[in-house]
Amino acid sequence: MKSFLADDFLLDNATAARLFNERARDLPIFDYHCHLPVQAIAEDKPFTDLADLWLGGDHYKWRLMRASGADERVCSGTAPLEEKFAAWAQALRGAAGNPLLEWSHLELKRYYGIDDVLTPGNAAAIHARANAIIRERQDRPSAYMDRFKVAVVCTTDDPADDLRWHKAIAADAGRKTRVLPTFRPDKVAATADPVAWKAYAEKLGAAAGVSISRWSDLVRALEARHAYFNDVGCRISDHALTNAVYANASERELDDIIASLLAGKSIAMGSRDKLTTALLRETARLNVMRDWTMQIHISALRNINGTLFASYGPDGGGDGITDEPVIEPLARFLASLLDRKQLPRVVLYSLDPAKNEALAALAGCLQGNGKARVQHGAAWWFNDQLDGMRRQITTQASLGLLGGWVGMLTDSRSFLSYPRHEYFRRLLCNLVGTWMEEGRVPDDDGYTGDLVSKVCWGNAATWFGIAPPAWSAR
Repeated sequence: MKSFLADDFLLDNATAARLFNERARDLPIFDYHCHLPVQAIAEDKPFTDLADLWLGGDHYKWRLMRASGADERVCSGTAPLEEKFAAWAQALRGAAGNPLLEWSHLELKRYYGIDDVLTPGNAAAIHARANAIIRERQDRPSAYMDRFKVAVVCTTDDPADDLRWHKAIAADAGRKTRVLPTFRPDKVAATADPVAWKAYAEKLGAAAGVSISRWSDLVRALEARHAYFNDVGCRISDHALTNAVYANASERELDDIIASLLAGKSIAMGSRDKLTTALLRETARLNVMRDWTMQIHISALRNINGTLFASYGPDGGGDGITDEPVIEPLARFLASLLDRKQLPRVVLYSLDPAKNEALAALAGCLQGNGKARVQHGAAWWFNDQLDGMRRQITTQASLGLLGGWVGMLTDSRSFLSYPRHEYFRRLLCNLVGTWMEEGRVPDDDGYTGDLVSKVCWGNAATWFGIAPPAWSAR
């Protein structure tokens, strides 16, 4: 029996271990999608408490704690940090098979050198040990990024953001990590509440210097903010869709839709789809013009728990997966971009794992004009666990080109999430190493070692058109 998280964790044979240790373990990290708070990165203040680092705003952990019977006051509430830490230790006792059990202990080992298995009985002692290390070293965001050789981080940012924290980071010559914004115009497409939409349109217009009263005004505002983001280093747009949509509309129809929203009138679902399609098409056009990548996240069913949403707001752990059809409208939309010569590099994600093979097949239909123009993204959210990652990698390998894939991201709000890249790299090396052991892949470095290093680092470092810092090439 293997020891818990031993050196050969997830590595089932000597070939897998060799691939990991020689080709994957020490590579830099290219984190092309995350939700880290950019202000915290910029201010770079020392951390003080592991419980706050682990549990502050982490709805992944809150879901597990609630399932274990924890009161909301120790999840999203205001209970003392010691009590929250104890509740997390209690939740882990029943978490066999959940990635949070492995990730939490990897984080204890890699950040603080703590090998003990966290239990309710030793929670207070481990909490105190970790906090003593944090305070003695004066751990801060930049130190954690440096420790794990994080070369590039792409945060998630609203088009109306002034990006002042990004500018402050870029002006700091001592930074080793490139921290870049991502253009995420989801609020422009959030038309269910016309009052909120109008308020946001005014905010966006003010940021762009445009008074928005019709479709052409909204386009000018998006163009201005896209250019502003580009000047600050942004090279990726990101879009979250409950369902994929494709509905064409004339400019007059779009003007009428915007007029209704500005008047505080609700619009029909068909009109919502028309505006969303037009917005995505405009962003794609701008992305092609400035050589950006477009990420599309589909199938998250938001705010199912109305009570939780009322008390906490979004991102509290009340989201799930929708099984609505996505492939046909998404295929028509992407094909329309291709016909117009406005298809940028695209990464597609579905929260519904039943769509993964269809997404991988769709990506293969749209290649050309540069390698792997459309990619099937990494296992996302609820799929970001051992079986989900394994399925994602094998689907990519069997239906696409594994050696051209951009690999792993964190998609996290936590500065403690970087060992997830180690987890992914171990799993990838185990799959490739096992294929070699079984005689399914040649024992040739060009087929295996190079492939592993490219998926873990090299492909992302070139495909996105974002130059990593010079140190990462050494």
